[in-house]
Amino acid sequence: MGLTKRRDSYYVEFPVLDNGSTLALARGVPGAKLKRWKVGTTNRTVAKQQEALIKTELMKGLVKSDHVQGPMTFKALTEAYLIAPEITRQAVYDWKVRIVRGKLVPLFGDRFITTITPGMIEEYRAKRRKEPGRNNRPVKVATINRDLALLKHLFSYALRENWLERNPVRLVKLDKENNARDRVLSPEEFERLQHHSSPHLRLINAMAYHTGMRRGEILNLTWDRADLKAGLIRLKAEDTKTDDARLIPLTTDLTAQLKDLYKIRYLNQPRVFLVNGKSVHSIKTAFNAACKRAGIEAFVFTTSGIRP
Repeated sequence: MGLTKRRDSYYVEFPVLDNGSTLALARGVPGAKLKRWKVGTTNRTVAKQQEALIKTELMKGLVKSDHVQGPMTFKALTEAYLIAPEITRQAVYDWKVRIVRGKLVPLFGDRFITTITPGMIEEYRAKRRKEPGRNNRPVKVATINRDLALLKHLFSYALRENWLERNPVRLVKLDKENNARDRVLSPEEFERLQHHSSPHLRLINAMAYHTGMRRGEILNLTWDRADLKAGLIRLKAEDTKTDDARLIPLTTDLTAQLKDLYKIRYLNQPRVFLVNGKSVHSIKTAFNAACKRAGIEAFVFTTSGIRP
């Protein structure tokens, strides 16, 4: 990788991923291949300038694929999707990689995206229903719906890039969910929960209960998204599971608590919610223990959060 001088010219190499349409710079990405360019000069200064130009064009997605253009495979679509900047910075990126590579690619990988039909997606759903979930119980309806939502977003990405003319998932109706996460805590239950929650968990609970924010949105919240003067959380598209920017009003009490937290924040940490100066990645154990102490049954803090 880098510049190599030969008798006729300097050459430059970069690791890239080819999605069938463009090449993307892919240092450290599994499946990346080295591609070489002849820069056409033996002058090192000029060659360095050409190297920088090629790198910039790769990062901007301006370098066309060498392959003959034709129908894109589903696997090629997923490779392009998973290196897109707006996807890699999402809080749910690791989950998307796991589902795409572990569930979707094994079934659809070699198919051209133009040939995938709603019927095939229904077959995927039927297959997932038969798979054992946690503790060998059936996979939850909500879990399968999230898979289909991810699949829909993949095809929406292909539509945006003009690789596809229709989204087959739009014709597939999601199943009605009836999981424990649909249950709503009563005000009395929420007070009990707060009483039995650890100090670092109480404000997180309150944010979910009073704003309807998702778990990932809360745990990944940074101070630059909190407009405490206006009493708002200003989430950008990359902060949300649905890729939609949102303005979230705060109650007077939440605003006051966040202002108090801001006064004692760690200056080197952009995240709002910390434990011993470190980001909070999971609250499952603490939340479930608080529910048990509060006598609250059949309730979990899911990715969709909790609300009054």
